Amino acid sequence: MPEEEKDYYAILGVPPTATQEEIRQAYRRLARRYHPDSHSEEASAEKFQEIREAYSVLGDLGRRQAYDRRRAERGRDVTVALAWDIQVSRQTLLAIPEEQMLYLLVDIRPSGKTAFKRVPLNICLVIDQSTSMDGDRLNHVKIAAHYIIEELEKDDVLGVVSFNDRATVMFPSDRLKDRQRAHARVSSIWASGGTEILQGLRAGLEEIRRFHTRETISHLILLTDGRTYGDEQECLSEARRAGLEGIEISILGIGEDWNEHFLDQLAKQAGGTTTYIAYPQQIRPVLQDLIQRLSALMARNVTLTVHPTERARVEAVFRTAPYMETLSPTDHTYSLGNLMAGKSMQALLEIVVRESQPGFHPLLHLEMQAEVPGLNRQERLVLDLEREFVTELVEEPVPPTLVKVLSRLTIFRMQEQVWKALDEGRTDEARRRLETIATRLLDLGEPELAHTALLEAGRLAQRGQMSSRGQKAIRYGTRSLGLKEGMWP
Repeated sequence: MPEEEKDYYAILGVPPTATQEEIRQAYRRLARRYHPDSHSEEASAEKFQEIREAYSVLGDLGRRQAYDRRRAERGRDVTVALAWDIQVSRQTLLAIPEEQMLYLLVDIRPSGKTAFKRVPLNICLVIDQSTSMDGDRLNHVKIAAHYIIEELEKDDVLGVVSFNDRATVMFPSDRLKDRQRAHARVSSIWASGGTEILQGLRAGLEEIRRFHTRETISHLILLTDGRTYGDEQECLSEARRAGLEGIEISILGIGEDWNEHFLDQLAKQAGGTTTYIAYPQQIRPVLQDLIQRLSALMARNVTLTVHPTERARVEAVFRTAPYMETLSPTDHTYSLGNLMAGKSMQALLEIVVRESQPGFHPLLHLEMQAEVPGLNRQERLVLDLEREFVTELVEEPVPPTLVKVLSRLTIFRMQEQVWKALDEGRTDEARRRLETIATRLLDLGEPELAHTALLEAGRLAQRGQMSSRGQKAIRYGTRSLGLKEGMWP
């Protein structure tokens, strides 16, 4: 009988969504139960051989994927949209009273078992037209906006708002029946006045809300080069409200004069990100990439809930792809953002464990939930992680993917320590960390960012401070190291 005619998942008693870790655990339990030498009443050479055959296929990721494809061709597929894989730094731990560290890399991606369905976009561009934007900056913003007008599809909605010390709705949110009028309105934006982000934010959100439903991807894109004064808390409140409504905000910070701490907070309140634009020529490709990613949205509001047993505690959780970020929980739940078709997202968990008794012991319960708008449903994956504690530790290699992620995460965490050292006046420590960051970036094949880190270390040594451009380049450059991990296969 061909492999695809056999239900190996049923043989191992796991669902087709099972992780490699779950498959390994299921095989181990069944092997102990049915092994001919187990001396149990259920011992069976035939059953044990069947279990071994199933595990030889499902336990090998490449063979499992080929098996799944053949089953799909024969109409034996499942309709799950998402899948995950979990790599653990160790298979065994020492049975000792002292604490030990365990790393879990959770990789979430489209399963490939359902067709991707594009969800209509509801976009509003909120464009800073203050005096500081005059010239190349505003010209390149308008070039990028013209591109977006042509790229959006007929079912998408676009609105355009410009702002200085007041806001103007240049193109009210609507489906693009009259693209020429949209082009004309964007072309008529000119620079003048100051910067009051609250004015543009409120007007943009009003436009978004006109077409906002759960069946659309509603996203406000703020492009600015300046600081707003006196309205920061009101801006954060507006963004928080938008996030609760399911409206996301992404920010493109142009040049060096904007407040990264404030804009990072603003984007985070509504589940978005901030991108640093060093040169006006970068505006179009960055905006183009953002729209393409929104068009490829597969799942949104992806969350990871972690419930440790009494043997474990969560030390820290990081999103490591597509962007690096330290995550904070709400009731044991961490928000990972949105998942795009053809890409993966990753989270790294640092788990501290302690167990002095040998044997297999449960460590934590892991649950992933996400909304899949193309299928109009929620998806959920769960895993109960256990590990064997032994009296004598056997050397075992850490999975190569996990090593790569940890090396990039180390750089990201070191740059966070640089800002902390600077805030506390420890300039020499900040300089030394920058020099170490530069060395590690070179090892990763990131010469441009490494060069920037070395230049800023030199500035700290000579002048006692970093340049605004260098700070932003390092902050957002190290955050983007996760993008290289978020591509697959």
